[in-house]
Amino acid sequence: MSEGEKKQKVLVVVTHGPEDLDRTYAPLFMASIAASMEYETSVFFMIKGPKLLDKKWQEEERRKGGNPFIHFFDMAKDNGVKMYVCVQSLKDMCHMNESDVVDGVEIVGGSTLIDLLFDADRALFF
Repeated sequence: MSEGEKKQKVLVVVTHGPEDLDRTYAPLFMASIAASMEYETSVFFMIKGPKLLDKKWQEEERRKGGNPFIHFFDMAKDNGVKMYVCVQSLKDMCHMNESDVVDGVEIVGGSTLIDLLFDADRALFF
């Protein structure tokens, strides 16, 4: 990328949670790839997605080992992917508190999704 050239932005939206784990691997894998390709990448968790960010759930999955979501989540964070969670989904749909969310995830309102979407060059919804 040449000096002064603006990085393209990719937004990935995660709507599924642990109840449908197979549908959670690809979003974080794609986010990791985009970030490694030097795209400015963000992931927005909503609907059932916030359950994937539960500290207790992630700790349990890390102890068990072998969960591809955890691997791709860590890879995305290591690649500099910005993570956001919708506070309305967190509380109203997932019945979680803000203190339940793993470190490194910004808790935001639903309007942030609209801002991210209009700012993104491309968006992927899972």
